Amino acid sequence: MPKVSIIINCYNGEKYLREAIDSVYAQTFEDWEIIFWDNASTDQTSNIAATYDSKLKYFRSSQLITLGAARREAVIKATGEWIAFLDCDDSWFADKLQIQLDALSGKNYVLCYAGIREIDISGRLIREVLPQHKSGELLEKLLIQFDINMVTPILRRDVLELYALNFDENVTASEEYNLFVRLAAKGMVLALPKILGTYRVSAGSLTDRQISHWAVERYYTLDQLKQENPGISDRYSRAFEEAHARGDYYKARYLMTEGRNIEAHQIMSGIVWVDYRYFILKLVLYIPGLWGLIHGNLIKRRVGPWLISFFRVK
Repeated sequence: MPKVSIIINCYNGEKYLREAIDSVYAQTFEDWEIIFWDNASTDQTSNIAATYDSKLKYFRSSQLITLGAARREAVIKATGEWIAFLDCDDSWFADKLQIQLDALSGKNYVLCYAGIREIDISGRLIREVLPQHKSGELLEKLLIQFDINMVTPILRRDVLELYALNFDENVTASEEYNLFVRLAAKGMVLALPKILGTYRVSAGSLTDRQISHWAVERYYTLDQLKQENPGISDRYSRAFEEAHARGDYYKARYLMTEGRNIEAHQIMSGIVWVDYRYFILKLVLYIPGLWGLIHGNLIKRRVGPWLISFFRVK
């Protein structure tokens, strides 16, 4: 069995796919397999995957399924001690796996993640993002501000099996949040303050297109956490309050995209007491143009970490 199973999920991702796969083959650490899950692509994805050797194990959905379901199926196929993830438009630095495995050696972490370099579709640098939190028991901090990207995580397969954890096929827009906070409830997380991969940002990303799901999936995940870890919401009551308020905020964001401004105001009015940032965002609602500017995908990233930190926007 390989040391690391690398999950690559792809749906019509031919444009950057070879760059992503090549970044795995360029790793200085070589004991790995790729579990390549083709989610019923209709472009050249399968032909590109077929040009690689047997270290890439190719699987294909018979029909298009949700990303959560696709990730789940790929994880089931993994045989490595560790499971890592790389989407088809992102890439790794050559020493990514070696650095993480060295840092994890002899430690009892259930998950490790690091920083990323964000680029636009032309490859131009937008910003570099390091983990906001220090290593340890991070569930409380992740509930307040989730910052785990989908480029650098590597997690222990035996922990997934021990607690029967995997991606949830019912989650379509925040499947990584759902799994990683549930996993963080089971052990310590290693946050490495190093840039180890590249994340390609596009204005029409899948997550942005599924904004209508953000709130309901946030509430769904919080309910799962409570069911799987009795008493945890009492232990981290403030964090759960903030996490639920974030769901309400996501609901308001969706309502604004639908032009339902009055309903958005009503939602935000219910959480202004949770954090002063929500109070400020409630005021911003009176200026829809400013609200739209703050929540523009590329705009908020180019403005820099201050805006992200101040408004806590995803």
